[in-house]
Amino acid sequence: MLRSLILLLCIALGSPVMAAEEEEKELGFWVEAQVVSKQPSRAIVWYEKDLTDSFGFFAFIWKESDGYREILAGPTWKPFEGLQMGIGFGRETVPEESRGSRRLFFFDATKGDFNLYGAFERGRVSGPWHKVTATYALNERLGIGAMTEKGLGLGPRLEYNVKKNVQIWGAALRGRVPNADDVLEKKTTVLLGVNYSF
Repeated sequence: MLRSLILLLCIALGSPVMAAEEEEKELGFWVEAQVVSKQPSRAIVWYEKDLTDSFGFFAFIWKESDGYREILAGPTWKPFEGLQMGIGFGRETVPEESRGSRRLFFFDATKGDFNLYGAFERGRVSGPWHKVTATYALNERLGIGAMTEKGLGLGPRLEYNVKKNVQIWGAALRGRVPNADDVLEKKTTVLLGVNYSF
């Protein structure tokens, strides 16, 4: 997966910028590759489409290097400028266990240079999961904040925007993580991600 992350970064940095008149027109896709210390690597593909000013839909696929995967889709709602919420339903496959239904609620709130994002999932097979990030843009390139993720912990997050549609981010989360024997141990997990939107 590390090779995939490097390849994705090279493609993102080398791809031409396509402009539609004065500003870029994005198609609603973003892809992200994540390397997680001593954990499976991840690849995420997200698609989003606005149907009106307030309503739209999204779909995403999450795949891990250990074989876990999920696919979800559902409606989105923007009750006012700066806030988006969505609910999704889909399926997950847990290697050597089973397949089952999965559901998601997410929100994305932005006020000026501050962003708060949260995703909360529950699966019949793998159980609950959540991730929350809070970031502040210091300038158009650099952002700092905090992140928490179930099973990994809580800690600082740093974001660097290589260009408008390419971001590299890293986080160091401290928390109780299950070891090979499923015993919880306090440890630090480092995450590195590359996100490319188009």
